[in-house]
Amino acid sequence: MMKNIMIISRALTYGGAERVAASLASYLTAYYNVDLVVIDGDKQSYHTTANTIYLGQSVIHKGKGINRILWFVNLYKKILRLRKSKKYECVISFLTEPELMNALTSQFGKSITSIRNVRSSVVCGRIKKIRDKWAFSKMDGIVSLSENAKKDLVENYDVKPDKIRVIYNICDKEYIWGEISKGIIENDISEWLGSGKVFVTTGRLSEQKAQWHMIRAFAGVAKKHPDVKLAILGKGEQEEYLSNLIGELDMAEQIRVLGFKSNPYIYLSKAYCFLFSSVFEGLGNSIVEAMACGLPIISTDCNAGPRELLSPDSSLETKIDEIELAEYGILTPVCDGIHRSGNAALTSAEEELKKAIELMVENEAIYKNYKQKSTERGEQFDIESIVNQWISVIEQ
Repeated sequence: MMKNIMIISRALTYGGAERVAASLASYLTAYYNVDLVVIDGDKQSYHTTANTIYLGQSVIHKGKGINRILWFVNLYKKILRLRKSKKYECVISFLTEPELMNALTSQFGKSITSIRNVRSSVVCGRIKKIRDKWAFSKMDGIVSLSENAKKDLVENYDVKPDKIRVIYNICDKEYIWGEISKGIIENDISEWLGSGKVFVTTGRLSEQKAQWHMIRAFAGVAKKHPDVKLAILGKGEQEEYLSNLIGELDMAEQIRVLGFKSNPYIYLSKAYCFLFSSVFEGLGNSIVEAMACGLPIISTDCNAGPRELLSPDSSLETKIDEIELAEYGILTPVCDGIHRSGNAALTSAEEELKKAIELMVENEAIYKNYKQKSTERGEQFDIESIVNQWISVIEQ
């Protein structure tokens, strides 16, 4: 008889962690009885073949003070009821609220949490750090998305190294190309994507992803090369700022914010190169997906992830102040994350990002080399290898 497994996700809408939770639940159904428990609402952008249980507790409207406490108590009761009734052998959590629920009910079976970022870069404050240390202490295992994220857990949260397993995200190339084959792009966008060299980025429009840095750097290249374009896929709190910045730079024809796309792969397949401007990361799953689509990569060398993906044999402690032609893509210095107007001079990191973009546009040999290298690297994140690593953590 197959074991019962619960995976808790905050939602299934548009977050990277949510996408991984949905896909992991699907892959594990071949080995376990999997329930994917979703805290927030019943909207679904990511498909899963696992049995899905919606708790209907809006994360957005959890409120403050007593309302916040009542929200958590109600959520705790629901998770506790599920763990007691279904007797799950293992519960896997993604992101903060699921992680806390997993820790609070850890006495009812094995508890594993997945750490998606360098936690100390994402969560600040003494109280939150104490909370996270407590939650980690209740876990039987922690899956970290990168070696640098693991290092952060050891150094800043006193987690024992042998409790942490680094497992990269799955890159399901067959699924991605299946989505590409059936994808449809709106007519006006399709025409825009169909001409010139289109650079693309995907991800939440947030402080972490810092897309304004690539906009400012890209504008300088676009003035020199009128045929280049930048497509930004995603939604988030920085959308208004990004749109205003594009207007300030007079780049509305060459830079577009296209919004969230449930099937981003069709857009990636039409692109020339992938850009990534994050100031911190867990790994950078969108980089891996871009590799699966055969796109050359330009990424900031942020902590953590991009260096592990693009220069896996180099030291994780490496710091750069100019572009690095790494084995599987181009790394650029991490930007400072500060908002600036379109009229402000480029920072040194933005200048290096501009140089990298120009190099991909102007040097065909470098472009072709990284296009091939990107495809090779993407092959190393196959389903069987990654799923087997998850199974070993569940079974240990």
